[in-house]
Amino acid sequence: MAHIKLPEELPGIRGLFAFRPEVAKPMSELAEILLHTQGSLSMGERELIATYVSARNDCHYCQTSHGAIAAHHLGGEEQLVLEVKRDFEKAEISDKLKALINIAG
Repeated sequence: MAHIKLPEELPGIRGLFAFRPEVAKPMSELAEILLHTQGSLSMGERELIATYVSARNDCHYCQTSHGAIAAHHLGGEEQLVLEVKRDFEKAEISDKLKALINIAG
């Protein structure tokens, strides 16, 4: 049961951002840094981690949006996204990515 009234037309975290816009800006900036800046992981790998965490949190909106972005950046590998959500240990991803998903989970 929700404890605050959120706009029904804004799914997932978007409704929370509308409720508290002063929090939305720094959180959006953090997400931008974590998901889209240069680093040792590709954008697809970062989005794959976000997809797994969102699935663990049972957030349909977040796992769907991160999963679609991950699949796009991984060359359309929608099946890989599903495998990671189902059982990342059996998915065909690097050991490094498996370790990071395990930590994030």
